[in-house]
Amino acid sequence: SCHTAFIDKYAIEGHVPANDIKKLLKEKRDVAGLTVPGMPMGSPGMEGHRVDNYAVYEFDKQGKLNVVNRY
Repeated sequence: SCHTAFIDKYAIEGHVPANDIKKLLKEKRDVAGLTVPGMPMGSPGMEGHRVDNYAVYEFDKQGKLNVVNRY
């Protein structure tokens, strides 16, 4: 993918808001990382004339997803 980062032990995939990343790093949750699937308008880096609703998911090494925030 074209929007992948590795921070500490976590993979960050997609247009994940910085506050969600900071919270993950502070809480040190036992997950593999965070993701925002797709490229929703209104997410960081996708600002424009429209704002879509989207979710931030945490995922584990088995690929299980859990919603951690909604915008």
